[in-house]
Amino acid sequence: MTDLPAGCQRAEVVAALPGILGDSGWAWQGPVGATTQWEHDRGPKDLDIWCESTRAPSVRAAIEQLLPAARVEHADDPRRLRHTGWAVLADGGMAVVDVTFGDLRVGPVLLAAEADIRVDSHRFSGQAAAADLLIRPLLRGRIPPTDRIGEAQQAWAATSQDEQRTALRTWQRELGALAADVVSVLDGASPPTDLAKRARRVLLQRTLAPSGLAAAWKQRRSILPAGRRKGPLGHRTRGVVVAAVGTDGSGKSTVADELEQHLQRLGFTTRTAYFGMARGNLPGVGIARRMLGIATPGGEVVAQDQPSETPAPPSEHQALRKVAAWYYAFEYGWRYLSTVAGPRRRAEVVICDRYIYDLRESPWPGSPASAFVEWLVPRPDVMLLPDAPAELIHARKPERSLSEQRRQQEQFRALLAESPGRYANIIVDTSGQEADATQPVVRAVLSAAHLGSPPRP
Repeated sequence: MTDLPAGCQRAEVVAALPGILGDSGWAWQGPVGATTQWEHDRGPKDLDIWCESTRAPSVRAAIEQLLPAARVEHADDPRRLRHTGWAVLADGGMAVVDVTFGDLRVGPVLLAAEADIRVDSHRFSGQAAAADLLIRPLLRGRIPPTDRIGEAQQAWAATSQDEQRTALRTWQRELGALAADVVSVLDGASPPTDLAKRARRVLLQRTLAPSGLAAAWKQRRSILPAGRRKGPLGHRTRGVVVAAVGTDGSGKSTVADELEQHLQRLGFTTRTAYFGMARGNLPGVGIARRMLGIATPGGEVVAQDQPSETPAPPSEHQALRKVAAWYYAFEYGWRYLSTVAGPRRRAEVVICDRYIYDLRESPWPGSPASAFVEWLVPRPDVMLLPDAPAELIHARKPERSLSEQRRQQEQFRALLAESPGRYANIIVDTSGQEADATQPVVRAVLSAAHLGSPPRP
């Protein structure tokens, strides 16, 4: 098994998957030639695979370790289809690999229980093949092509009578009167023109039935049409807030620019926001800065972007600094509402230079205003810390002392250890040792946009 890089060819993904999935207990889904078609495709069409349910945790971990893959779908309720989908960064875009675990289903409709699934040379055979090739596309709203129907009929003809009776009992229970038409097609008849429409009606009825409503509600985000929230893969997406923290010279701007370029190439809408203390957006901030007496080397009085080299505040202006901390807390709240909340609601990716955590040390270290603003402003979805040896950081930005930059980076590492990012907290190596150090962040953003919160393993 190999660890494929981002930008690999789809054919390399197909070649790597058997080594990841093992010698047995899995199968390619769809008609013969589906993998070859997927290799030459450039769209987001899924490469569908079935796998035994007991191997779900290990298979998920292996795919995420050995492929440049971001989890974008995850459903693990046994009352519905259990599957995990990944966006694989291949061929300069995204290719989707979707693995079904256990029972073969479409939504809540059972097509073949795991115990009844037979696999021959990593292909379904018998009733599972017939259901996968014919019933699955019908329930998804389309009559399959003639050659696919022919494959389903061949698989059904090769199925023993006992297996056919088992399948028929399952389909009658799950599909009602539609089961007779399905068997008729498998026996050689032409599919009625309204067969897919009737199948979709059955799926809707089963989804809204009292026995399946709770499970459907849990997965409502993946069931409802994406509409305006449709992302590059055609799935429903959320807005994502990425916060980059770190001392001056750590590489925040470089990492943010690379991340934005990667996401835009993948089809995401992005924008940036500034959360440092040097560009306040509320009236009166300039007056407060001048009263605090904090000046830049050029003489302009501004608030500090980073905690000062002396963490404890000076004795002068103590009361004013305490007030300023609260002022900045509300200013952060306004900045979030005015620059982040709207784009996030529109499912955009907002990349923030710094975030509200600077208020922990400036202008009044330990102020309760910091805890207040961390309650007031939503946590970022992804927190990243560009990091490199302190000597390299200092060589890039020698305006601050080496000891101060080292201290600040240690504080930011401690911040990431608190896991403030709701989906991921990532340290990005900016020393130049990695060819594309932003890839883990790209994958985290893709997953956060599609899933919202980290799934269980």
